[in-house]
Amino acid sequence: MYVPHMQATCTHLDDIADVAHGLDVCPACLASRDTWLHLRQCRICGNTGCCDSSRNKHATAHFHETGHAIMRTLEEGQDWSWCFVDKETLEQDDDGRWRAVDAFFDAGVWYAREVLAAGAASLPFPRSATAGDGFPLGIWEATYRDRYRAGTLDPDQAAGLESLPGWRW
Repeated sequence: MYVPHMQATCTHLDDIADVAHGLDVCPACLASRDTWLHLRQCRICGNTGCCDSSRNKHATAHFHETGHAIMRTLEEGQDWSWCFVDKETLEQDDDGRWRAVDAFFDAGVWYAREVLAAGAASLPFPRSATAGDGFPLGIWEATYRDRYRAGTLDPDQAAGLESLPGWRW
C-alpha cells in the first residue's frame, strides 16, 4: 500500500493508549441480535464496534458518545487507523512515526490494474468511467493528472501511476 512521505496532521496521536487487541465481535450488535460487516477498535479505551458500512455504525457512535477520536481496523491483513476529528487515515511506519495514507489513490491504482488486466478499458479512462461497485475511476485519474500538472503529486504516487500499463502523461 502507498504511504506518502508526509507526517500525519492528526492532533490526537498523543491520546492513543496501549490497548489489547479488540474483540472478534461487535458487543452492541450481539446485544441487539444484529449483524456487522467489519470491526473497529477505539485506540483510546479499546472498545470494539462495527464500521460505518454496518447498519448500526457502533464505532462512530462510540466516538460521538465519548469524543475518543482515533480507531483502528480489526480486519485481518490491514493495519490502519482513522481520526474522526481530523478525517485522516493513518499508518505507523517501522520507526513508529505516523504517516497519512491516501486511500483514494490506493483504491484507484487497484481498480485501474484490475480493469486494465481484464482488458475492459484502456488509458486514459473517460471521466465517467467507474469500476467495481461504482468507484469513480475516471475522476480518480483526472484528480492525479491534475496534481501532476500542478506540481503537487507525490513522486511515489507518480511512479505508481507510471507503472500502470499504458500510462502516459
